[in-house]
Amino acid sequence: MDTGSLKVARIGGVEIKVHWSWAIIMLMVTFELAVGYFPMHVPGAADATYWVLGLVTALLLFVSVLLHELSHSFMAQRRGLRVRDITLFIFGGAASIESEPERPGDEFAIAIVGPLTSFVLAALFFGVGQVVSPVGQVGASVVAVMHDLAYINLLLGAFNMIPGFPLDGGRVLRSIIWSFNRNFQAATSIAGFVGQIVAYIFIFWGVYQTFVFGDFSGLWIAFIGWFLLSSARQSTDSVKLQETVRGVTVGQVMGPGPEPVGPQATLEHVVNRYLLPHNLRAIPVSQDGDGHFDGLVTLDGIKKVPQDQWATVRAGQVMISSDKLPSVQPGAPLDQALQLLHEGEVEQLPVLDPSGRLVGMLDRERVLRWLQIRDALKLNTSGRS
Repeated sequence: MDTGSLKVARIGGVEIKVHWSWAIIMLMVTFELAVGYFPMHVPGAADATYWVLGLVTALLLFVSVLLHELSHSFMAQRRGLRVRDITLFIFGGAASIESEPERPGDEFAIAIVGPLTSFVLAALFFGVGQVVSPVGQVGASVVAVMHDLAYINLLLGAFNMIPGFPLDGGRVLRSIIWSFNRNFQAATSIAGFVGQIVAYIFIFWGVYQTFVFGDFSGLWIAFIGWFLLSSARQSTDSVKLQETVRGVTVGQVMGPGPEPVGPQATLEHVVNRYLLPHNLRAIPVSQDGDGHFDGLVTLDGIKKVPQDQWATVRAGQVMISSDKLPSVQPGAPLDQALQLLHEGEVEQLPVLDPSGRLVGMLDRERVLRWLQIRDALKLNTSGRS
């Protein structure tokens, strides 16, 4: 989700991002309100007024979704979990919490607070709409905006309480199952299975509504179902992976670091003597040849240089310097290293000892092979209580 996202603010230590797809829903909401809703509830106003009201309502919807996600984030922080960011996108928003909760009570509190926030917002907007007099164009406009936002927030809270993982309701369901069976992974599997059933219901109902009743809004329902299905599978697989690597350190999985080259080595030398013969995607660079890690030359960096210049361009000119490259130590948890690989721009992580010397490399392929061997040996992980 980071790709195509724009950082717009930082609230309470949480970075706020807006994905480009959010513009689609903003335009859809503004158009629907300006063309259909406001002409019905504020008759006699100019077309420009309807578009302004539509845009204002869409922006307040933006704020409502943001408050929903911030409530998740602040509760997670209160429970000792780190929140990396919040991304708003076409289907709403998502708070990126660094790790899964350690206790079912934490899971329940973090999940339930979002829908509760939406319900509170719905009540507040409805209350304002009841207090404001609908007399005159201004009064009618305010009442129409408040009532629509009340309805949208009520719908947002209700939708998120559907027991389909990874929706908030699905996480509430997982926390309840987890509290009874004391097995986090089993609870995740059950909640994920229910989430996929819910997703298929959305898909089939959307398709049925479209082709039987000729209501093309069913395509949107089916699209939401497809998104929920994909999210349920990805979330379940992600949790299974986290549980599989729980307690595993980088040092148990990493491979030996290739021999570093000096910064004066030409790219031609790097490619012909190291990358091709040893099937490497990157080579470390050491200034003094003593193993101290100074940077990394990657395939992507080399490909940016025309091949006829490889004989003159040096490794030090194209390397990613160590201060711009994430690294880990052998004792670091493997799940943290996987997160760095996911967020970073490189396919491998240098593994350094406390003095900054290279002791190994960790890449996705090596982790995948480790998981495959572990699966072949049928090594089990104990469920988290």
